[in-house]
Amino acid sequence: MPSSPRKIASARANAAKPRGPATATPGKQSSTLNALAHGLTARTVVLFNESAVEYQAQLSDYLDHFRPQTKPETDLVHQLAAAHWRLARYAGVESGLLEHRMQAQEERLSEDYEEMPENHRLAIAFDALSGSHSSLALLNRYQSRLHHEYHRLLKTLLQMQSPRGATPKLPNAANPTNEHSGDAQVALFPQVTNNQQPITNNQSPTPSPLL
Repeated sequence: MPSSPRKIASARANAAKPRGPATATPGKQSSTLNALAHGLTARTVVLFNESAVEYQAQLSDYLDHFRPQTKPETDLVHQLAAAHWRLARYAGVESGLLEHRMQAQEERLSEDYEEMPENHRLAIAFDALSGSHSSLALLNRYQSRLHHEYHRLLKTLLQMQSPRGATPKLPNAANPTNEHSGDAQVALFPQVTNNQQPITNNQSPTPSPLL
């Protein structure tokens, strides 16, 4: 009896499945976990209209620069790269707000002025967006908070990695406070010999004869 199309499709799917061992090598498993972590970070940081490829390149640059060796260091590097990405985003938002405002006031300004320098157009747009409850003021607060967060993360990361950058003490290095302590005591407190009288406060020292 010929097999049904469903059985044939099922057999083909089973034949295509890998037959090797299910366990992965440590290196391959680590690479898979890193790729998964980077992908999760990109999905939580990058917006749909932003380039995930550019963010991955920036994150790789941060990882190559700081070379984290522990999980906390890796987390800090990821947070640092994400903070930098958001700062660049806010800078783009600021440019977008000002450009949008300049375009909105273009018709009115062209009626009032025959010519106007570009920096004046920008100043008028900035003045229109500079209210205490304006979108530009809110953006500036976000930028200030994120800028502070970036430097806090950077300081914490550098402090965490600073012990690795300290100069190690040589195992056979001389200790100036302990080595040759006997000679140091002789130099600081010379012994009085039988042929030499101790010097008093009212007596000048007698020069030693030249040898």
